[in-house]
Amino acid sequence: MNFSGRFSLLVAMLAALFMLTLSATAQEMSCEEYHEAPELAALVAAGELPPIAERLPVHPRVVEPANEIGQYGGEFLSLYGGGRLAEFRQFGYENLVRWSADGSEVIPNIAESWEINDDATTYTFHLREGLKWSDGHPFTTADISFWWEEVETAQDINPGGARSFFYIEGELATLNVIDDLTFSFSWSSPNGLFLQNLSTSYGVRVTQFARHYLEQFDPDYNPDGVAEMMAEAGESNFGLWWESRVGTYGDNAEYNDPNRPLMHPWIPTEPFIGKERFTFVRNPYYFKVDTACNQLPYIGERSWRLAPDAEVQLLQTLNGEQMFSTREISQPPNRAVFFDNQETGNYRFINAVNSDFNTMELKPNYSHSDPVQAEIFLNKDFRIGLSLAMDRQTVIDTVYIGQGIPHQQAPRPESPFYNERLATQYTEYDLEQANAHLDMVMPDRDADGYRLRPDGERFTFTVVVNQDFRPDWVDVMQLVQRNWVEAGIDARLDVVSDDLYDLRREDPATDATVWAGENGTGQLPMLSVAAKHGGGYIPEGAAAWWAWFDRQLDPNAETEVDPVTPPATIQRQFEILSKLPTTVGDEQIALMNEHLELAAEGFYTIGLSLPMGDYRVVSNNLGNVPESVITGWLYPGPSPVNFETFYILDGN
Repeated sequence: MNFSGRFSLLVAMLAALFMLTLSATAQEMSCEEYHEAPELAALVAAGELPPIAERLPVHPRVVEPANEIGQYGGEFLSLYGGGRLAEFRQFGYENLVRWSADGSEVIPNIAESWEINDDATTYTFHLREGLKWSDGHPFTTADISFWWEEVETAQDINPGGARSFFYIEGELATLNVIDDLTFSFSWSSPNGLFLQNLSTSYGVRVTQFARHYLEQFDPDYNPDGVAEMMAEAGESNFGLWWESRVGTYGDNAEYNDPNRPLMHPWIPTEPFIGKERFTFVRNPYYFKVDTACNQLPYIGERSWRLAPDAEVQLLQTLNGEQMFSTREISQPPNRAVFFDNQETGNYRFINAVNSDFNTMELKPNYSHSDPVQAEIFLNKDFRIGLSLAMDRQTVIDTVYIGQGIPHQQAPRPESPFYNERLATQYTEYDLEQANAHLDMVMPDRDADGYRLRPDGERFTFTVVVNQDFRPDWVDVMQLVQRNWVEAGIDARLDVVSDDLYDLRREDPATDATVWAGENGTGQLPMLSVAAKHGGGYIPEGAAAWWAWFDRQLDPNAETEVDPVTPPATIQRQFEILSKLPTTVGDEQIALMNEHLELAAEGFYTIGLSLPMGDYRVVSNNLGNVPESVITGWLYPGPSPVNFETFYILDGN
């Protein structure tokens, strides 16, 4: 079952959450007069656009710029890797509710306010009165209902069902539309993390589907038209056609149709797929203003240039062709070249607080198709031996230019869920102790000094490395490979592309994979655990254990592999996993801490280092960029710092 920063607040009691809502809503202000971009004012004067007061909601979302009131005009330049434009860390983060810029609280966004009942079984949301899509059509609960009924819970579009946080103890949320602006989600049991989950990157799904436009692509509303469009596309599978034509979550189709209404600060003017360069323009109906009553965004155009190669992206950023560098190239090995070219590239450094808790984690396959191999992986002494044989400090000094400290799979020290035992155990480089533990598992060696399995065959250990996602992992694993060879492990690397990685990861004959340790700051570890994948603290490379858990939730569940009863500690972690979303306050925190203690006892995943010293480079022509941003996924940083308040210093 594989479902795919700095935060100061824990999940509080429901009353505290409600007070946050009241506080955030009270900060909204009223304006006697609104101001707009000159090009929009010209359209109003020409009678081609309604006056600004008619385009904004009754209570616009008020955003305080990081430094000062900006100026209108200019072009925001970005690079596009050719994959997913809907990269919510860089564009498209317009949820019902969202994280504040500093990550300390959930704040209103498209929803103006909300209430939570006493036992957290019902969440009632109020949309902003007068809210409009980018084509001027009202945004109402009809759009929420369309998304829920025709997309999120539609089996032909989402055969796996709605996103996991819409379920509590197997019960799907009930959507109740109260009036044009008010709706609720409810369950029989408490959903103690629903508001936070709606604030994550996955929450964007709720506000992407304008019913008045998308009905034409829905067979319930337009059966003949859909059949004709599918025939023209040569597609007989509705779900696949919908994904390519309309999109469901993070698909490029969601932004490829210039006629499709959106809620974002910039909107497309033509299809972008396949283009070398494309531009989105200012949304005249964008629902946010600054503290001086100026409609946002300040910048008139947001343009992307196709640059699928990381080296090309680096060179173009050095030349000033990207105004806000992305994670892919803002890596420690590139810091020196960025530093040396600051004047030429006309950019500056800002600090990036990484919400990841590990640069790279090793995940053995505990459901290996070879039972001998699986038995070795399941032996804790084997995992301890591998960990002690890793010279982490050399890796940190060589690959990450000294940035970071040895660290296992554990929440970051800044998180209130930090667990020192989990974070630091077996991180010292001690080849003698490593050999002692490995000797308990595979004491015999062949003539070349490599360890032998219990059946007498040479033990080989192949690790799959995704070089497209993180090129630095190849360098890391080459160093670790040498360490393991010194301990008698015939270690090998299978370096693959992004396209092949998922196939390798799901192959039962794969020994191990590596991935990043994500969502490690503040309350993110608990959100990640409660998202039904255990936050990685229950090993993902144990399909048979997850199948067992599926059967516990539903005795009739169909599983891809035969269930295998996991160890008692894992069983308890699964139990906690199912309980976390239905608890609140101190009980919820205690369960999370117990989950982490059990993870420390099991030690099923081997970490490398704590990410530190992260950065971004930002054009000197780009204003209102904070000196420090948070990066991550469940907190889709840096988007919460409000790109719509950035401005070009010299205007047009």
